[in-house]
Amino acid sequence: MSDYPYTPPPPPPYQPPGPPSSTTTIDFARCFTFAFEDPEWLKKIVVGGLFYLASFILIGIPFLLGYLARMCRNVIAGNARPLPDWDDLGGYFAEGMKLLVVALVYTLPILILYGVMIGGMIGLSTVGHANDGVSAMAGLLGSGLGCLIFFLAIAIGVLLPAALIRVIASGNMADGFNFAANFAFIKTNLSNYLLSIVVQLLANFIAQFGVILFCVGIIFTAFWGMCIGGYAFAETHRLSPVK
Repeated sequence: MSDYPYTPPPPPPYQPPGPPSSTTTIDFARCFTFAFEDPEWLKKIVVGGLFYLASFILIGIPFLLGYLARMCRNVIAGNARPLPDWDDLGGYFAEGMKLLVVALVYTLPILILYGVMIGGMIGLSTVGHANDGVSAMAGLLGSGLGCLIFFLAIAIGVLLPAALIRVIASGNMADGFNFAANFAFIKTNLSNYLLSIVVQLLANFIAQFGVILFCVGIIFTAFWGMCIGGYAFAETHRLSPVK
């Protein structure tokens, strides 16, 4: 037995905590149930459905986007009941217009290609009405540009949510066009981001059966589906170590 008392080793030097782990996974189930935790969920969904109906004549789109932006910021802030009230229509419209501009810029290449495809096919079909070779060229043009538009739409569909959620979080439209930062956001949160896309697709699918499942009409379940997708991407941003 030693004559000297035991001396414990010195504690390790202090190290500041690192950034939040990017492996934290969004709550898949809560994406579909969070809205129903709000005591006034029915009123908010019904009003949102009416604005969704108005979006068919374009009027409702800015209001919907602005409302979803406010909801997403509540999610990012950790608000347990993120559905906001429909009490700031002017604010929703103003912010929704900013998001609409970002979305339109992203979809502009598709609109241009679609116009070229339709115009080219009509022109070639008119010129080659009695010429099988020219008519075949019109068909090839339509098929080629159609495939290009399809894959471009998929790419934009993947990238656009990152652009919009970063604009929503910062309030700065320029963040929507910071492609390097948007790609970095997706790469850093790849598993959550892909899960958010799955949530959005599943919500859109379920919303198609709104009349059967909820007896309130498809416009209301469609709005509910939009909230689900927004919640998932906002949760991805909240958990992200890279903003």
